[in-house]
Amino acid sequence: MRSYSHLSEDERDQIGILRAAGRSLGFIARALGRAKTTVSRELQRNALPSGGYSPLHAAGAYMSRRRREAIIERDARLGEFVRDQLAEGWSPEQIAGWLKAQNEKALRAVGCETIYAFIYRVAQKAETLWKYLPYRHKRRRPRHARAARELIKNRASIHDRPEVVQTRKEAGHWEGNLIICKRTRPVLVLHERKSRVTLAARLVGKTAAETISAMLAVFGRVDHRLRKSIHL
Repeated sequence: MRSYSHLSEDERDQIGILRAAGRSLGFIARALGRAKTTVSRELQRNALPSGGYSPLHAAGAYMSRRRREAIIERDARLGEFVRDQLAEGWSPEQIAGWLKAQNEKALRAVGCETIYAFIYRVAQKAETLWKYLPYRHKRRRPRHARAARELIKNRASIHDRPEVVQTRKEAGHWEGNLIICKRTRPVLVLHERKSRVTLAARLVGKTAAETISAMLAVFGRVDHRLRKSIHL
């Protein structure tokens, strides 16, 4: 099943001609190789005030919708929050998850696709917000072309840890957590399971690279015999 793409000018011209000839929705859909619902939606959304259909009017109506301000552009506080978190190294998925969890009571929740659309809108190109994204693509690739991302490459499952970790009888096994603060920088907390020793380091951002760099710096000062495993 092919992914949906917007109708082209040629397709709108064909719809106009076939519609004027009195052809049915099913006939038009088959002629274009499109779903019947796609043709129906086009005729409804871009209809003339009189109820008819004009390819030229339809193209103009479509472009007008594209130029409307996005949700994030209309809400100055939400836009400022999204920009700030992107600059801190947050991904659109993390921002959307944070908002969905209602951690910012005064801000409305938006999905990660809405944030991506905001970043790549023509009106935002001057801000080059895409530079804050993990892969820094100047142009957004189609969703089906994006590779699935892992937070940590080649990471081992927690189920692969030795059973002795659960008994807390052997030193050197750690647990790590990242504390996200609203008004200060993130904090990496490392806890040794047997001794209950806790170490902490303040980060500049919250990217995986930043977290790993801080973790290596902390463990670089720890005896190698106490560096056996860690679970994040």
